[in-house]
Formats: sequence, C-alpha cells, structure tokens
Amino acid sequence: MDLVIHVTRFQLRAFLRNKRARMLTLVIPLILLCLLAGVFHGGETEVSGVKIDYRQFFVPSVIVFSLTLTTLAMLVGSIVQQRELGILKRRRATPMPAWAIILSQSLTAVLMAIVTVLLLLIVGSIAFGVHFPLKGVPALVLGVLCGAAAFCGLGYALSTFADSADSVQPMVQLIMFPLFFISGIWIPLSELPSWLATIARIFPVEHVADLIHRAYVGAVPFGTVLVDVAVLLAWAVVGATVAARRFVWLPPRG
Repeated sequence: MDLVIHVTRFQLRAFLRNKRARMLTLVIPLILLCLLAGVFHGGETEVSGVKIDYRQFFVPSVIVFSLTLTTLAMLVGSIVQQRELGILKRRRATPMPAWAIILSQSLTAVLMAIVTVLLLLIVGSIAFGVHFPLKGVPALVLGVLCGAAAFCGLGYALSTFADSADSVQPMVQLIMFPLFFISGIWIPLSELPSWLATIARIFPVEHVADLIHRAYVGAVPFGTVLVDVAVLLAWAVVGATVAARRFVWLPPRG
C-alpha cells in the first residue's frame, strides 16, 4: 500500500500539471454549470415525483457529467496513451505488482472526481443558491463512490478496445453522448418516452443520475437506492472481468 500511495501521489501531481486534464475535469464542468444554471432558471421540471427548479435539476446533472468524464473518459485516455508510449510496459517490469498499478490509477481518477464534485457542490450552493439537503448525503456518497467504481471498471474494459490514443475520444463520445441524453441528465426521464427510459436503466449512467438527483430533492427510498447500487456494482464487476481477460501491458506492434 505504501507503493500505491506513492504512485497515486505522483500521478496526482502529473494530473494537476497537465493543462488538458485540468481543462476537461475542472474548467469545462464549471463553465457548463454556469451556463446551464445561469440560462435555465425560473421554470420547473419533475424528478422522482418532486417538482423542482431547473437550477436544482442541472446542478446534479453537471455533477454526474463531471463524474463520468473524470473517471471513465480520462481513465481510458490515460491508460491507452501510457500503453502506446510503453509506460505501462516499463511499470509492469518493476517489482510493483499489477494490482497496485491498477489501484493507483483508479484511485487517482476517483480522488479527482471527488474533488470536482465537492467544487461543483460549493459553486452550485454559493453562486446559484442550489443547497444540498443533509438527508441526501448517503445517496450522494453512494452515487459518487459506486458510480466511480463502475466507471473505473468500464474504463479499463473499454481501453482494451482502443487501438490508439487517437481512437479514444471518438469511441468514448460515441458511447457516452447517447447515454447522457437518455439517462435523465440533460432531459428529465419524465419527459422521455417510457421505452427509452427503460433502455437507459440497463446502463450505469442512469443509476448514478438517479442517486444524485434524488439526493438533491431529498426523495431517497431505500429500495431504489439498493437497486441503483446493485446495478452499479454489477457493471463494475463486468468491466473488471472484461479487462482481466483482454488487458495487455505491451504497446501495439507496428
């Protein structure tokens, strides 16, 4: 674990010094939050049977978007780039075990996701008056941690399907953009066709969005939380299983 902490600290420093990474994980979510919460206000929508202001809908929506971007998208890009440059190969040749390398990379993504979520919570509360109820804390924590676990597992799995670093962004966008629009992030599920909402519930993004939106409105039934958590953990296991069978440490030949 000392090695894991050491490598995680190193990767956090590298992450914070990377301008592109800071832009994607910190700046873009903040800009998006300011645009959505600043433009869409005054109207109402419905989440989990509760009428809420548009600002109260978009703040947790941006949190879900940021969580997905910081864990899944950034992790896939980082893994594929390190594999292509031979960094993974060199790290695997060290005495550090494979599980420690994987854990440190995942831990880096999760820590950055938590920092971004806290930042968005503060900005949403101070700048736009969208306050977070204390009774929603358990649902928020479960949504962030279980969502991060699912996205990290899927991140490692998806990295095995990317041939090069150039192919990562189109692949991730092709998968995530449709899920964002059908999972109750930009458009409330109550306004979508029922068949589309049913499809969305198969995938993890909808369950993260459900937990975090419910946390903000305070409607957190225990049974719904268990279902969301179970689905997210199942996706984490699926992703880890696929990655365990397909993951390679060597750069592509050519």
